[in-house]
Amino acid sequence: MVVCSCGLTGCTRPQAVKTTSDSKGVMTKNQVLNLATRHPLTTLDVDRMTSFGRLNNAIEGLYQTNRDGQAALALAKKVSINAAKTTYTFTLWKDSYWSDGSVITAHDFVYSWRRALDPRTTASQADLFRGIKNAHKILAGSLPPSQLGVHAVGKFKLVVQLDHPMAELPQRLAYPLFGPQSRRVARKYGAKYATKPEYQVYAGPFMVSRNGTANHWHMVPNPHYWDRQHVYLKRINVTVYRDRHKAWRAYQAGKLDEVRILKNIQRYEHQADYTARPYSQMAILTYRRMGPNYAAASLLNQKNARLAISHAVDRKTLSRMTYGSTSLPAQGIVPAGLSRGLRGTADFANAQPEQRALAYRPKQAATEWQRALDHSHLKRITLTLGYSPETYQQLMAQNLRKQLTKHLPGLTIKLRPRSRSPQRIQPLKSDLVLNNQRAQYADPLAMLSLFTSNNTTNTGDWLNADYDRLVETASYAPTFNAARWRTLLKAEGILMREQGVTPLIQPASTYLVNPHLNGVQFNTIGTQSNFKQAYFVK
Repeated sequence: MVVCSCGLTGCTRPQAVKTTSDSKGVMTKNQVLNLATRHPLTTLDVDRMTSFGRLNNAIEGLYQTNRDGQAALALAKKVSINAAKTTYTFTLWKDSYWSDGSVITAHDFVYSWRRALDPRTTASQADLFRGIKNAHKILAGSLPPSQLGVHAVGKFKLVVQLDHPMAELPQRLAYPLFGPQSRRVARKYGAKYATKPEYQVYAGPFMVSRNGTANHWHMVPNPHYWDRQHVYLKRINVTVYRDRHKAWRAYQAGKLDEVRILKNIQRYEHQADYTARPYSQMAILTYRRMGPNYAAASLLNQKNARLAISHAVDRKTLSRMTYGSTSLPAQGIVPAGLSRGLRGTADFANAQPEQRALAYRPKQAATEWQRALDHSHLKRITLTLGYSPETYQQLMAQNLRKQLTKHLPGLTIKLRPRSRSPQRIQPLKSDLVLNNQRAQYADPLAMLSLFTSNNTTNTGDWLNADYDRLVETASYAPTFNAARWRTLLKAEGILMREQGVTPLIQPASTYLVNPHLNGVQFNTIGTQSNFKQAYFVK
């Protein structure tokens, strides 16, 4: 067990504390974890990953997310903040090393952050850098990455300058994208950098072994990790299973320690190895407002049409029919549990002021829909509904089509599965698009900032100047105060009142997990599973 007392002003390296639950005396000899994934290992370059998945266990940055979902100092020993709260000065630990034994320096953070914004390698989630000085100008192409507000003072001091105060900065910096990259290794290998395990080094508790393949790869403990004495697993095997039935049989045969439940969830809810993991994500419906179908675009540009669609959805039934009893009907775009008020009592999702926009009101939906049809001089319309070819999304698309066509007169919906793409953000190819949007850090801005007019995630091109202004005001707030909370609620009120996007369900992930596996940190934000202190008991 690790006990760490870290604040924004500094901390000490954790000390080992013996407890019964973390005693090697009850551990099995075979500390090997076997996991499944749907996606082959195509890159070890953090800037080219669309999601970090299992690889978050090989990455560590200035902060890491603790078991309470908060940002705790990690590779940074302490941080000082100026009075204006626009300059953060991090002092790094001098005994933190890459997996090849070389020391991790402030220059590695500078290199990593600039590289993430470089047009040649622009990270898919580079928008997370907005607010750091000049990041928005670099993303717009008007400044080079060298002008990003980050620089090293010697080997162990990192200075981060902001365009404006950002109360949520520590939460953002816990995300793996903000981890360091070895400038020395990247320059040594050039175009080969991070294409194979032997061309990469790692700062986290694990490193990717060289003796794997894209479809069957391994992680082993990083021998130079600063807290390696509390890394108990000897190996993590990750195997690609494209056929969920094969993964299921592998779990039943003891060849996997975890398997995702994709259907008939209710059948397993009372088993000892069943677990439901809440996550701060939202299944949403995005509208294509500028598509090639003029009639569809004309209709979906109308607020009445979008409100009609929202009011026609019975979210409780949709959630139950798609995910079983583990998921929640959406209360807004911000997931339940993501953020609470200053005293920790009020959940932001519960306080969302326009709950009525998401209420199931089929009669009102029919009236609003008819008004929208009349305004567009239409009697009937056929819309396409795009979805990812995964079990849950396919079920949701089918159930959603059934509800919408039942309550909205003259509507026909054609389902259109979309092809898999390595790109995290894809242009809309259907009139309506189902997708899941995750919060990458513990703050309402993690979701609300995605739908401003200049954010690349806003693929539906929803525009509202008042919304942009409110999100910007909250982004500039120096602290998590009551005024910031009210500003964010006003912003979400506008998004929901206009139905810029339509939130549907807050999904939970359901699994069967080896009951002998202990110590895994399951996060509700950012990256999901942290195996640093995981171990098997007898």
